[in-house]
Amino acid sequence: MNCQKAKKIDMVSYLKKLGFEPQKTRGYDKWYISPFRGEKIASFKINTNKNCWYDYGTGSRGTIIDFLQKFYRCSISEVLQKLSSDTFSFHQQPSFKHIYDTKINITSVIDIQHLGLIAYLNQRRIPLKIARKICKEVHYSNHSKEYFSIGVENISGGYDLRNKYFKSGSSPKDISLIQNGHNSLVVTEGMFDMLSLISLDSSILQKADLLILNSCSFASKLNAYADKYNTINLYLDQDETGRTITEKFVTKELNYHDCSSFYQGYNDLNEWWVEQK
Repeated sequence: MNCQKAKKIDMVSYLKKLGFEPQKTRGYDKWYISPFRGEKIASFKINTNKNCWYDYGTGSRGTIIDFLQKFYRCSISEVLQKLSSDTFSFHQQPSFKHIYDTKINITSVIDIQHLGLIAYLNQRRIPLKIARKICKEVHYSNHSKEYFSIGVENISGGYDLRNKYFKSGSSPKDISLIQNGHNSLVVTEGMFDMLSLISLDSSILQKADLLILNSCSFASKLNAYADKYNTINLYLDQDETGRTITEKFVTKELNYHDCSSFYQGYNDLNEWWVEQK
């Protein structure tokens, strides 16, 4: 499988395999609940004429390759490899109609101990002792079926959830903030970016508070922290959306700093970290 062949894969058919159905159709445009966050009004569209997608919530867009990179947080080579072997097939995933479903019911929250989740952490190159510092093993039900994932709690009491096959989240959706009583704040887009940063330098827990956006749609919430911290270090993704957010805050506020230079050429911090074997 190469990029040219991958881009010819019909996105509407592929999203159907992933469990996503369009909420409405207007001409060439099919509108979906965004696969990248929780929402009630569809803001993610696929143009069937161009076979491309656009997410109005974040301003990000692209081909099926860009979509799968963002959805599964993996490299282009991994996308092509897994498309070739069809390991992204729907039959491998829990039967969620939507990844973010308001019917997710949290049933228990414990320390991470399931071997499947530990294996997933190893795949993302995250030591168990690091993951246990900010994450939990979260069990939940959805449509009368039971699931479990690695989860990080947000400031509104919901959980952002990840396991090997999908990403999900329980309502209410929000940012996650781990306060350690410091004057510096470290910001990442996702939990695995933060876990990668802590794995790289575990002393960061003794030097800074931690903020995980969980979704780029929450980027505006960073404004509330401009006066609360002397230094705010941004480790956001290298895609168009991440760069736009970073440049916006670095330009506007003196205490915001772009710290992403060391993983340039990679989509995000975790993708870079996995390659540093």
